[in-house]
Amino acid sequence: MSSDADGEQAELSAASVPPVAASMWRYLLVGGSTALLEIVVFQGLFALSGHNVLLANPVAVVVATALNFALNRSWTFGSRGHVGRSLLLYVLLFLFNMTFSTTVIAALVGVGVISVAAKILTMVCITLWNFVLYRKVIFR
Repeated sequence: MSSDADGEQAELSAASVPPVAASMWRYLLVGGSTALLEIVVFQGLFALSGHNVLLANPVAVVVATALNFALNRSWTFGSRGHVGRSLLLYVLLFLFNMTFSTTVIAALVGVGVISVAAKILTMVCITLWNFVLYRKVIFR
């Protein structure tokens, strides 16, 4: 097979991926990378702050979320909409997610769940509803 044929085959493969599937893979890559960043920042601050969830979680979420917004808007969903509208909706969802995660992590840690397990559980919940809201509302 020639390199031209290889290029054509790659184009056909890429073209056969539905837009939802392609954006989902990009979303998972961006989300996975920023989730790892969030966990590292959270665990570092959690240890340094004497196990203070109320400090560690909001800082970790803000750091990861700033990078997540930029990458999801430009690369994952290729939004061409008004950045102010997207940012406002993103911030509102962010505030809800931060309140949800901080409250649930604090409650779970309070009953003996290890902090990283509590953090990962809340991140899974947020990941699921965020994809739908990003695609259908925030970055449309």
